[in-house]
Amino acid sequence: MAVTGDRFARQLLAALLLALALAGVGIPGAARAQPLPAAVAAVIDYQRILRDAAAARSIRDQIEVRRKAYQEEISKEEQRLHEADKAFAKQRSVLTPEAFADKRREFEQEVAEVQRMVQERRRALDDASAIALNEVKKALIEVVTSIADERGFNLVLPSSEVLFFSRRIDLTEEVLAKLDAHLPDVRVPQNVD
Repeated sequence: MAVTGDRFARQLLAALLLALALAGVGIPGAARAQPLPAAVAAVIDYQRILRDAAAARSIRDQIEVRRKAYQEEISKEEQRLHEADKAFAKQRSVLTPEAFADKRREFEQEVAEVQRMVQERRRALDDASAIALNEVKKALIEVVTSIADERGFNLVLPSSEVLFFSRRIDLTEEVLAKLDAHLPDVRVPQNVD
């Protein structure tokens, strides 16, 4: 019953503090709070910028080149395993059951190693892409902040989150042009730890 009483006491205390806060009692400076500035908003098409920016396109191109190289390497390994499996199947009739089981285990280990290599390559591509894209996002924030300061905006929202807005407050084209000038290219890191 003490747990219920403690819970009730906490709820009562929280309600009392909320009532006092709403009344402005016990909060120093509550009556002297400064009014917030009026919102001066703009919007950007964040997804379009990350899709169409020169640096983002550069990243995608570099990642695609690496993906193709990795795919070729993986295809060679898969072909090698396929040939080894065919050769292994031909040996089944001449091997003892123990020798066949040993060979099967070795083959399964090779398959597992290739699967690990595929996962490592995929992770490396994802990590390298994320690192490079973060550079674009940082530059995007710098550009948006600069434009907002120049034009007097104190709120910039992604257009996908706004139900209605005037095209006059859409900064997408301006941001895209300045971002391309500021960061035309990003080198995707070779090795990601």
